[in-house]
Amino acid sequence: MATPIRIADVISGHVHPALARTTDGELLAVYNIEGGGGKELLLCRSADGGLTWSAPAAISEICDCSIYPGSLSTLEGGRLLLNWCCYREGGTDAAWREPFFSFSDDGGHSWSTPHAYPITDRTNYACIRHPVVEWSKTQWLCPFYDRTVLYDVEVDALTLLEDGRNHGMVPIVRTASGALISGAPQAEAPVPTGRPGNLVGGLRSIDDGATWQALHAFPHFGVAGYDLTVLDNDWIVFTAIVYGVGVDGEFAYELFLSKDDGVTWETDKALEIHSPGRRIGGRGWPRTVQIDADTLGTLFYDLSPELADGPGLFFLRTQLSEFA
Repeated sequence: MATPIRIADVISGHVHPALARTTDGELLAVYNIEGGGGKELLLCRSADGGLTWSAPAAISEICDCSIYPGSLSTLEGGRLLLNWCCYREGGTDAAWREPFFSFSDDGGHSWSTPHAYPITDRTNYACIRHPVVEWSKTQWLCPFYDRTVLYDVEVDALTLLEDGRNHGMVPIVRTASGALISGAPQAEAPVPTGRPGNLVGGLRSIDDGATWQALHAFPHFGVAGYDLTVLDNDWIVFTAIVYGVGVDGEFAYELFLSKDDGVTWETDKALEIHSPGRRIGGRGWPRTVQIDADTLGTLFYDLSPELADGPGLFFLRTQLSEFA
């Protein structure tokens, strides 16, 4: 296993990093230094495949917001899409979270004025932690915790997918064939999380989400979830969290593949990429991207007091040849 590369120091709470690769090959990591209502999102960048990283810099366009972190997507054509939400309270309404997005056309050096998604039925669960799926030139598939919707940026409107199913705050990706793979652990996500029922272990659709078939392939879904990444060679990588048996918490991260468009998954050939021999503090939210034809990169955070230099944000490089 590779030694994790320390990117930055963090403090506590919902650090929840996001990761993306720009069209010119840079890696961007966006995170909260101290969650539970951070006042700024910080961005670090790497121009050498994650070996070294810039000092964190605040995204100055986000202001007047108590932040819950979101996701980072590289859209077709190279534009970056950043998602996050703001904690809100006051008046006669119960506390809620208001989701926002912003674009960057210069590799994350500057961002457009934040725009709120047009959600009128406010809830405390309108948050998104995974990249969107580009549905069309103007639409994105957005897996919010409390709703799975299509957002049309041109007309600023939200609509449900055809079957109206809520997948929850899980990754959804589109494969090279056009199939959709969802990390949904249950047929319909309860909000907030309740007793597990009708477990499906992932879903797959070949008709744009009108119908879904259970995969029964993905491991236990904990609070922090997992990740799905479509590679340039059409393989799909599942980033899994290994949980303790009879002990709460995350203890390792592993990757496994699908080489047949998400129909079957090589769970018996899972590659362990991080196992510190103790609990990983803070529910590290591992996120994986492809760096180049031979290399994957996984970003996570760890709040364990046992870390010599204190809580931090970390990066791991994995060679695809290791799966052989």
